[in-house]
Amino acid sequence: LNTFLGLACFTAAVAVVQMIRDRGDTEAKDHVQGEQAPEFRKFQRQYLTVYAIIMMADWFQGTNMYTLYSSYGVNISALFLSGFLSGACWAGPVGIWIDKYGRKRSCIVYLVLEIIINICEHYNNFAVLWISRFLGGVTTCILFTGFESWMVSEHRKRGFPEAWVADTFSKGSFINGLSAIIAGILAQVCADLRGEIGPFQAAIALT
Repeated sequence: LNTFLGLACFTAAVAVVQMIRDRGDTEAKDHVQGEQAPEFRKFQRQYLTVYAIIMMADWFQGTNMYTLYSSYGVNISALFLSGFLSGACWAGPVGIWIDKYGRKRSCIVYLVLEIIINICEHYNNFAVLWISRFLGGVTTCILFTGFESWMVSEHRKRGFPEAWVADTFSKGSFINGLSAIIAGILAQVCADLRGEIGPFQAAIALT
């Protein structure tokens, strides 16, 4: 635990330094200012709040998935391989689907699928767990395309300067790293209180 906390603090420190440096570069080039700045900051806070919660829910699942499957005594490698292959197969179609049916709708589908996935993780049945990994490949594709593309689309729709998109992406990257650290600590707490399934229950609550 001490080693983990030490690495977590070190990673957080590096992230803070990087964020300060990036902020300096932004101020020197494309500083967010002007009449649209307050409205943009409000929009940015709304997006980053949702983004932080969604990413933390995703990180909650990853921390204890191996130990959960190990406690079930199932074929772990087959489940993980199925998830990776599903993600690879759905990467192209999901992107097309998002463009065709809408980014907002795809994000809603992601939330519904994530709840289903985490419910499936409660059952010590290989077929049910395989379905969760198959759907996990789909949701992974949506997670790393749907939310960001929705943000960019809404950013342009509201008429904000194109250069300000980089500011949101930069803060999103920092928040994602911070969410991973926090999720790792809280997931262990949930596992201690509720068993290996605890982090998945927390992920349902966040989703």
